Amino acid sequence: MIIRAEDRKQILTPNARGGDGTLDKRDCVLENMPENAKMFAEIKLEPGCSLGTHTHTGEYEVFFFHEGEITLNDNGTERKMHPGDFAICYDGESHGIANRTDKPASLFAAIIKTK
Repeated sequence: MIIRAEDRKQILTPNARGGDGTLDKRDCVLENMPENAKMFAEIKLEPGCSLGTHTHTGEYEVFFFHEGEITLNDNGTERKMHPGDFAICYDGESHGIANRTDKPASLFAAIIKTK
């Protein structure tokens, strides 16, 4: 299956999960989404934008960082992520992301249900 860039739905979320700025999410919604798949999306963060720290329950999230530098709060420990880095937030763990630079940043995220 192919999903063209122009067919992805843009969702702008101000102060996402208590974060700063407006999160720009481009969903890749599949017509026949697998039952255990919750989200596939590209997430863009302008300078100063963040997604507040939250916990995943009954699911896990996988990230692939592909533009800029993003600060990842990984269960209370902050780490700088760069293009090509991966991260996983397992079921029951928490995370948040922030662009604390003066350049745009982006990542691809997939949320998979575990229950």
